[in-house]
Amino acid sequence: MLLPRLDLRHSIYLLAAACLGCGPGDQIAKYTVPKPELIDPTLTAIPKEPPQQQLLGAIVPMPKDDAGNTSSWFFKMAGDPAVIEPNRQVFLDFVKSITFSKGQTPQPTWKLPPAWRELEAKQFGFATVGFDSGGQTVEIAISTAGGDLLTNVNRWRRQLGLRAIREQDVPASVEKIQVDGREGVWLSLRGTGGGGMGGAPFAAGSDKTTSAPRAAPPANATVASSGGIVFTAPEQWSPGKLKEFRKAAFVVSAGDQSAEITVIDLDAAAGDLVSNVNRWRGMVGLAPATEGEIKTAAKKIETLGVLGDYVELVGPGDGRPQSILGVMAVAGGKAWFIKLQGARDLAAREKDRFESFVKSVKFK
Repeated sequence: MLLPRLDLRHSIYLLAAACLGCGPGDQIAKYTVPKPELIDPTLTAIPKEPPQQQLLGAIVPMPKDDAGNTSSWFFKMAGDPAVIEPNRQVFLDFVKSITFSKGQTPQPTWKLPPAWRELEAKQFGFATVGFDSGGQTVEIAISTAGGDLLTNVNRWRRQLGLRAIREQDVPASVEKIQVDGREGVWLSLRGTGGGGMGGAPFAAGSDKTTSAPRAAPPANATVASSGGIVFTAPEQWSPGKLKEFRKAAFVVSAGDQSAEITVIDLDAAAGDLVSNVNRWRGMVGLAPATEGEIKTAAKKIETLGVLGDYVELVGPGDGRPQSILGVMAVAGGKAWFIKLQGARDLAAREKDRFESFVKSVKFK
């Protein structure tokens, strides 16, 4: 069957063009084919290993206070091992040089090594100092908090993405050191977590003798999101159990005392202030209060972009009294309940941290 004249001439033209320049030894045509990864970028998407992080830290326990509560001071440096490891000894020497004030609430005093500076304190921080190394700002977070040694060691291990250890494993995981006549422990950890460290600009300072001005919540915080909200929680708080209505949950402990922090949202109709406060009052052993008493006692606090009602309910008794710090707010078409419930003394100690947490809760 003959092809139409136009098609036949077109075919002859293509054949002639293809053969131009052909000769002995040049029988294979050269051509370029796009690389597979340019067609399908997933062919080159090889997962990267998370960068290694190093944490050096010291924990110095303090004597029990009049209520029998225990607390410790924490000194922590974390970041890129290439920067952290070369500064191990100067950091250890700094920790060992610290002295503590006398009394029921000892506070540390230190003299900064050369080139170290005072840094802006974190939201949940007692103090932050640091220095420049390798083009980076290295921070030393100084904080005070409760909890036994095992709890705090595992908290730092968790920040490095390491598995928790058992109590019998603690002695092999730490090194004992002396700080102002007190026995503390020294840890060196490596993992792939962030170490709980953040960046901050330098503040004015020098290598002077410094005493931090006040006691405050732990030095670092965890920024996280859950159930349509974002928040900043103190690193002292450990993740709690998330149940059906809980958007976030944490636990905190000190010795044999504990408290739970929860964020719950319900239908807006569930946000009646008086009935909920009286329900909470019953949970801590208090009698119901009148509407006037409740509205007078409630304070306003910002959360989720609105002003919520904040109550502090302190249970009676000398045994194991409970307290509730509770916030109710109607936002986004829902009634939100942010609550800390636990041992009375521990709740009082966590009050500032709780209020900062409440203010940090926002919609995504």
